[in-house]
Amino acid sequence: MVRLRGGDDSALRHVDNVYYDGPHYDQRYATYTHDIGFWREAARSNGGPVLELAAGTGRLSLPIAEHGIDVVGVDVAPSMIDQAVRKRGPSRATPTFLVGDMRRFELGRRFGLVMIACSSVCHLLSDEDALSCFTSAARHMRPDGTFAIDVAAPRHETARADARWKSRFSYDHPATGHLVTVRGRRTYSPASRLLTDEMEYTFTEDGRTEHATRVSRMYSADDLAALLGRAGLRVERTFGDFDGGPLTADSTTQILMCSLGGPGRTP
Repeated sequence: MVRLRGGDDSALRHVDNVYYDGPHYDQRYATYTHDIGFWREAARSNGGPVLELAAGTGRLSLPIAEHGIDVVGVDVAPSMIDQAVRKRGPSRATPTFLVGDMRRFELGRRFGLVMIACSSVCHLLSDEDALSCFTSAARHMRPDGTFAIDVAAPRHETARADARWKSRFSYDHPATGHLVTVRGRRTYSPASRLLTDEMEYTFTEDGRTEHATRVSRMYSADDLAALLGRAGLRVERTFGDFDGGPLTADSTTQILMCSLGGPGRTP
């Protein structure tokens, strides 16, 4: 496993639980495929190479690389990267998977597409974290490159923040095949814009339970555009779904496609 320099070990504390376990993550999101076509086309149209930040277990990096595009995937969770490497296998040169903090990283190369998918930008819990990440991303873009983000609309996510415990999802344990059931509760602080998901995993094989907490920050498209501008990036196009539909007040997904040349940078 290759670790990038930069960042700090505090980020690792937030991913040391079952939610960020690579094999469990893949079981949970096995049917989550509706965005793959969009990101494949974004990679193809920008010509590569591609840098995916918060790449997880390679759910997107691997199918993009299958089309002959050079891909680098970075994630802070070692278990996620271990799983991505296992799925890639020893015979494939790409994607390259690295453990690193997307807030601060240095790869020494530039990319045609830098992407943060699947609402992973919400792991940036402050303006400072987001600005650091976006500045690092801009530094790794080709002059004609694209920085792209997809993130859930805040209204869609906070509507379920009623602080009540309820059944959330279930999946088969990646090692034993026994059912894992998950219940959780969600709370939201408008002042901090932080959404907290508390989850209780029950392993039906022996009744054991394990708890995990995920904290996310909510970002509107306007919030992101302002931060991107400070990082020297300009929003060129927006979409409200993975079919290229317009971004509206009713959209549940916000997709922003950006170029270099915002207020913080001379084109």
